[in-house]
Amino acid sequence: MGRWHAVTAAQSGAEIVAVIDPNHARAARIAGSAAILDDFSALPEHPACDVVHICTPSPTHESIVRMATERGIHAFVEKPLAQDEATTRAMIDAVDKAGLQICPVHQYAFQAGVEKVRTGMARVGDIALIDLDFRTAGAGGRAPGDYVGIAADILPHPISILQRLLPGAIGPSADWKITGEPNGTFTLGTVIGGALVRITISLTARPTCAALTVSGDNGSYVADMFHGYALFRNGTATRQSKMIRPFVDSLGHLGMAAANLTGRTLHREAAYPGLRTLCRHFYNSLLDQGPPPISPQDIIHVAAIRDLFLTRLGSGGVVP
Repeated sequence: MGRWHAVTAAQSGAEIVAVIDPNHARAARIAGSAAILDDFSALPEHPACDVVHICTPSPTHESIVRMATERGIHAFVEKPLAQDEATTRAMIDAVDKAGLQICPVHQYAFQAGVEKVRTGMARVGDIALIDLDFRTAGAGGRAPGDYVGIAADILPHPISILQRLLPGAIGPSADWKITGEPNGTFTLGTVIGGALVRITISLTARPTCAALTVSGDNGSYVADMFHGYALFRNGTATRQSKMIRPFVDSLGHLGMAAANLTGRTLHREAAYPGLRTLCRHFYNSLLDQGPPPISPQDIIHVAAIRDLFLTRLGSGGVVP
């Protein structure tokens, strides 16, 4: 992820002043003329830094954010931001007291497809179902005892998407029903405003995907979040519409996928759609001293729901 963050930072107008990685050969591939450092403690020896992109494993985030805060540096941090809600709150409090900002990298919520769904929600009518389906190969070679923890690290993505679609409605107090299977497939469900909200995370189901469907009485939006585009499906239920629907859907997906690929190629967005948009929103909030793209309350709610998931299923054990 460090490589993609370096590209994103440069495309967002930043100058990279240092790459911190004990593996200097790896760091050299993205550093350019920037300094290569073994450890964050060496940073004050080099030019002033405004923002640090933290792309290290989650257990290291707290200490790195603390060092950045002591040096007056804002933090853009890969998810999950911290290991639990208590640590998350402590990090946010320390950053706030220092007059700084911290932003977790919930890039799915800021990609073009999700934005199209967010701004077009009224088109689906009264919402009946919001379905998020994440299937990942990230557990390849891992023991079943690791499955709950891996799924918990994926969970911030669907929760942050829901926060963007339904501002203020996704809190830890929701009555979440959480289930898990030994094969690494997990579900979370709740009802919000009369709509069923359902999240599925599977570590073994194939093909891999990241999909969002928002369905109402007028139709549905379907978003392919691996590629960053969304398609509206009209809710008309006549005999003729049912007959031609497979062809309309196929042509729609083909057209949207082609337009999406062309746009991302022109804008040099080779991977992780939404990352650059979120990064630019974060940078702009620092330059304008405006609100961050993800509020502290939303960050804490993500951590609280992740804690609930781990508590219900057991953070290290195989699901019974």
